[in-house]
Amino acid sequence: MESETGEEDINFFAAMQDVTPLSGKGREVAAEAPVSIPPVQTPSNPLQEFIDGKLEFALAFTDEYVEGHVVGLDLMLVGKLQAGQFSPESHLDLHGMNAQQAFDALVGFFRAAYFKGQRTVLVVPGRGLNSPHGISILREKVQEWFTQEPLKRVILAFCTAKPSDGGAGALYVLLRKFRKGEGKIHWERKPVDPDLI
Repeated sequence: MESETGEEDINFFAAMQDVTPLSGKGREVAAEAPVSIPPVQTPSNPLQEFIDGKLEFALAFTDEYVEGHVVGLDLMLVGKLQAGQFSPESHLDLHGMNAQQAFDALVGFFRAAYFKGQRTVLVVPGRGLNSPHGISILREKVQEWFTQEPLKRVILAFCTAKPSDGGAGALYVLLRKFRKGEGKIHWERKPVDPDLI
């Protein structure tokens, strides 16, 4: 093995005999770029964000159809709700109520349903066919209220009901599970709405 090493040395020096060193102190080496360390981000916890009321709703609607769900909710659950596969455990009819009465009734209804552990309920704001100009004021307001405090803290999804349950004049609502001691819900809060005193 030594003979190979010695032979390699001889070959190396023979190859380098005509080489002249570079002038100057040698080549300039570029300074290493500073390593940027990305800021540590805590992974998002959708459940905690929901409990804290930070999650937003994805909304879709037409004149006859309404849908809303918490961003990140399993779309299979939303599909089952739309298909009417969850039987409503209770219902609230808002016909004949003004905005203030309807809001108060909704808060009481959802509070009771949530604490009873109900998961799916039916809310009937009506289609507004007998309202001035044929527009359901309550139908629009209910959709807004579902996505604001305090109701957004208990609602996971809502959509227009199947015709057998009221169609365009009714909404299926999927509630989150009641878990004692997990995220305080301020039932006394009201959404920003000039019709609510």
